[in-house]
Amino acid sequence: MSNKPFWLIVLLLFLFSSCRYQAGSGSQATGTLFAKVVGNDTLLPQASGIVSRSIREEFLRKGEFTLVRSAEDADFLLEVNLSQFDKTPEVFRAEDTLLAAGFDLRLGASVDFYSSRRKTYLLENHFVQANASSLRENRTNQARIRQPSMALARELGLKIALTVSNQSR
Repeated sequence: MSNKPFWLIVLLLFLFSSCRYQAGSGSQATGTLFAKVVGNDTLLPQASGIVSRSIREEFLRKGEFTLVRSAEDADFLLEVNLSQFDKTPEVFRAEDTLLAAGFDLRLGASVDFYSSRRKTYLLENHFVQANASSLRENRTNQARIRQPSMALARELGLKIALTVSNQSR
């Protein structure tokens, strides 16, 4: 009977002293960022919007930057231009050398990241690239290019956000 209060106190101490986990990275915003709309000099028309959205979503998710609507209010400026899109045959069937079974997709971008406080580029003409594959289901179907190109643009946006995050520290 006398052990009951002791165990009750231990249980209460355990409950109130447990780890206080909070969602998020725990780091405060390092400054404000103006992310210019991504330019597109490639033949992949949807990529610009997807890359722009991916970059912004990643910064909002991490909470590393506070996004602002004008360059004048920003501590950092980000400019991205899609400059390279390649689609090359990836897999060939041994019995039919003219029919590609799939394509390797590559999307590259030039990234400029400028610090308004330091008045200097942290990244200038830095090239970031992402890859994806598009495969045929069988000989009679065309390879579906829409899903892989969207995944490609999303991956590129995430890689750009990671590269910028690493430079801002």
